[in-house]
Amino acid sequence: NQAVRERLKRNPTFYPPEMQAMLAYDLPAPTSSRRQRDGSQCFDALVYRRALFPLVAGRLVIPPAQLVYSTGLAPLTLLRSEESHELQTDSVAIIAIDPPLAGRPAEFSGAVGTLRLESRIDSATSRVGDPMLFTVRVAGTGNVKLFPRPSIGASWAGLVPADERVRVDSGTAKIGGVKEFDWVLTPRIAGEFDVPPVRYGYFNPAQRRYDVAVTPGERIRIRSGTLASADTGHAESALGIRARYGGPPWPPVQSHPAFWLLMALAPVPAIATRLRRRETREKKIVAHDPARLLSSVRVDDPVTMRRHYVRALAHRLGCNPEDFTHPGALRRALRRSGVSEETATRAEALLRDLDSAAYARTAALPSSTPHEAGTLLRAVDAEALARTELPFWIPMLLVAAALSIVSVAIAADSAETNFSRGVSAYLRREYPLAREAFANAATNAPTSPDAWANYGTASWMLSDTAAAVLGWRQGLSIEPNATDLQVRMSLVRELGPTAPGWVPELPRSATVWLFAILWAAAWLLAWRGAGSRADQWARRLPLPLAACALIVGLVSVETETRIAGTRLAIVRRVSPLTSDPAIGMDRGPVVATGEVVRIAGRRGTWTRVEATDDREGWIASSQLLLLADRRPPRD
Repeated sequence: NQAVRERLKRNPTFYPPEMQAMLAYDLPAPTSSRRQRDGSQCFDALVYRRALFPLVAGRLVIPPAQLVYSTGLAPLTLLRSEESHELQTDSVAIIAIDPPLAGRPAEFSGAVGTLRLESRIDSATSRVGDPMLFTVRVAGTGNVKLFPRPSIGASWAGLVPADERVRVDSGTAKIGGVKEFDWVLTPRIAGEFDVPPVRYGYFNPAQRRYDVAVTPGERIRIRSGTLASADTGHAESALGIRARYGGPPWPPVQSHPAFWLLMALAPVPAIATRLRRRETREKKIVAHDPARLLSSVRVDDPVTMRRHYVRALAHRLGCNPEDFTHPGALRRALRRSGVSEETATRAEALLRDLDSAAYARTAALPSSTPHEAGTLLRAVDAEALARTELPFWIPMLLVAAALSIVSVAIAADSAETNFSRGVSAYLRREYPLAREAFANAATNAPTSPDAWANYGTASWMLSDTAAAVLGWRQGLSIEPNATDLQVRMSLVRELGPTAPGWVPELPRSATVWLFAILWAAAWLLAWRGAGSRADQWARRLPLPLAACALIVGLVSVETETRIAGTRLAIVRRVSPLTSDPAIGMDRGPVVATGEVVRIAGRRGTWTRVEATDDREGWIASSQLLLLADRRPPRD
């Protein structure tokens, strides 16, 4: 009231309740304070409003809200100058129920509200293989953020889910807004087709019934993909991109240690065959006898007999000989290892007799004791379970493998999601967003040629030549026979075999496979020629084939080095090369923006590079994008 307002020391502090299992939106306060009258008093009511959406069914309780304020005291009060007050509301309970099962349409997937549906496609005509952007717009009142993606399908085209955009309107008492869903639609056959109408089921709480929103169908014309681009009368300004995400390819065969192990083991059969012809002696296999040491022990030496007996049992059971000190310990250990009750009892009794003879030295052992001990040891060796312990590193390897598979799957899913968003943004000509999405996809999947290729194309549309060349060249290091990337690299400058950035247009690992085939064939013929009845050609061909394999191997090393490009870099902008790594030195030839150079050395913050036409010199390392760093630049 007026009296309290005059005594307020500062603005009141309001603590809203913490609401769990509910999604809350703050609503705007009334434009002016609402004044209420209670008798002769007039109050100003400050209203706090939130729109709530229960996320689970059941009884939900909103805890009390608190208001804290301080008022000044009379001037004659000496102890303190203000007094604090605290007000608290009552708690409020809400009963949330699931939408009814009766009358639920097949298209319902959880949307609740009052909705309307719209759809659009970015082009009414296209060609086979050219991606188009198809957008569905869901508008109305309700929990817009949680509206699910509609289900659509087209038998004549491929549909890939892409980006989602949400705009929430909380300016009124009823929360509403718009949520848009994008798909990348790629026609597979030519002809005239109807884009199927989208059906979106939802529950209308105002009318307490289900309803289905339907978009009108659109007719589009798809032309054959073999038509030349000139038949349209104009050239498209935007470069085409890869609309389908193929994921990272299999790693090259030479990156697997098992491949080189097989190449190293290829000579073994031929060498073993030749050695077998020279030496035919057979190794004598000595059978394991656990009672071998007891055969040489005398009956009057119970101490030695007990030592050999206990050690043989401990070795077989995998435990410590001291574990058998207590009576009954040996019998329990034998039973746990699978030894029969009779054998375990006899072994325990014999150990006790050996203890008495070894420590008391009063009882004499029968002459049959060594034979009996040997018989028991052989019986224990035959009946006890095999001592196969699981090495500790095997579970660790299994856990690491499972974690790596999960991480790879998560990264692949994230890369595909970012790739779809990038395609959607590129088709909308939002090139900065597209490049950012393709960069995220390349970061999550560094060996994906599709992500790198589209990153380079989006950078080219943003006039970033260096980043474009980086993306295309990274894609060629993974997929060297990609024709589209080879053509894109020629957009910047023609590359010859002597240029640092040139990549041979060959399938990945083609020369490595040729080396493996020649190497395996050479040693296979050598193994065949090692026999006593070998043909003459089997004796003469291995050496020439092995020589050819080594030559092809050297060529494959050079080829793989060129394809990988670990010693290459991209020039960010036009820069002159200096004779020494220092500022103010003599300037030499100039390297252009986006030019691929070879790294010859480093010194501090400077890098020595080599370019075509015998240009070489030092350049600041900050002016280079390294191909060895398999991450898109983020500056």
